[in-house]
Amino acid sequence: MSDKPTRRSVLKAGLGAAVAPAVGAAQTGPASAAPRETGAYAAGRMEAGRPKLAVILTSYGHLSHGVCYCTKFLEGKQFDDHFEPPRCDVVAMHLMEIAKDDVGVETAKRHNVPMFPTVATALCRGGDTLAVDGVAIVGEHGDYPLNAKGQQLYPRREIFDQVIGVFRQSRRVVPIFNDKHMSWNWSWAKYMWRTIQQMKIPWMAGSSLPYAKFEPLAPLPDGAKLDHVVAVGYGGLESYGFHSIETGQRIVECRAGGETGVRSVQTLSGRDVWEAQSAGRWPRDIAEAALGSLKRAKGRPQEYTDQVFAFDILYRDGQRLTVLMPNGYSEEFAFAYRVSGRREIVSASYWLDPVPRLKHFSATVRALEEMYLSGRPSFPGERTYLTTGILACGVESHYRGGVRLETPDLNIAYRPAATPPEWKEVMR
Repeated sequence: MSDKPTRRSVLKAGLGAAVAPAVGAAQTGPASAAPRETGAYAAGRMEAGRPKLAVILTSYGHLSHGVCYCTKFLEGKQFDDHFEPPRCDVVAMHLMEIAKDDVGVETAKRHNVPMFPTVATALCRGGDTLAVDGVAIVGEHGDYPLNAKGQQLYPRREIFDQVIGVFRQSRRVVPIFNDKHMSWNWSWAKYMWRTIQQMKIPWMAGSSLPYAKFEPLAPLPDGAKLDHVVAVGYGGLESYGFHSIETGQRIVECRAGGETGVRSVQTLSGRDVWEAQSAGRWPRDIAEAALGSLKRAKGRPQEYTDQVFAFDILYRDGQRLTVLMPNGYSEEFAFAYRVSGRREIVSASYWLDPVPRLKHFSATVRALEEMYLSGRPSFPGERTYLTTGILACGVESHYRGGVRLETPDLNIAYRPAATPPEWKEVMR
């Protein structure tokens, strides 16, 4: 018989350790603070001490986002020039699946984090009411099927619903982080956003790319009117298409007037991508600048046509963004833009740090810690609400043979938040 722990054995062992101190024991620190009423629900107000977090994960393998987020919450954040210790305490974990390469069980044991059998018991820490100051939902990785459109059916909405159930029962809300896009199902994502707004939940979500360090240290547009913007990514149309779209959205949202929402989305594939570029559908010089900024490219991009995609996005104010995914040519992310009326093209690329350092996630975790400490999102959740919709429409366009889709649902406007000056050595 294998010595590898199963989910049942882990939860059976962990539940006894978790419930005993929680039942009948006085809560201390921020989680026990008397809430301040704000409308129908009380806000998770911080009074003293470090925020206590519950982390909910679908899987925690050695290459999973559990390592990217939960391990950094527990062990700290490595940057190019310094290390930052944790600012929050993970006090509860719910792991939905024990992967073959699981490291979550050992990590929880090493840090004395109790594991709970359900989302609700993790948020209540074995009691009957909300007992944490923040929730991190890492619904990425694990054994989940693909649908006919190639979307992986991660249970992010289902986990969200269970968290909301605890909030409603407890008459209190605390900040939530949702890793990557909100859901594979756009209707569900809209429901989630309505719930977040109605309950006034501090909420952040998305990719690590908007927080990652890019090279060279190019400036963001900061209110300038832009010509066409081009972003570059790689990987699966849904799984990494989301990262690629958020790479471009981080640039586009900084334009004059801020974000206005999206009017249409179309996904091209294969040879159609390069034929569209040659025909001038998007500025070739900006695309070549973005592709040319990649550090580890192979050959010429036009040599690759298999699993090559382009999201062509038209915004409500006339702004354009093209997101190229030339699989085979490179495994990097990049962007390029030109300020209207100028000749210079600004371009930069991202080389993502490998396991175990994963420095590009450090800046994301720092921004999340700031939300859990302050009770306010560090960056607008509207970005990921919008990119979730762009991705869903892009996948639908591809499924329908590359048709252009009008997107009245994506009338989503917001202003990007300024990067705190003390973060600029990493987040530019």
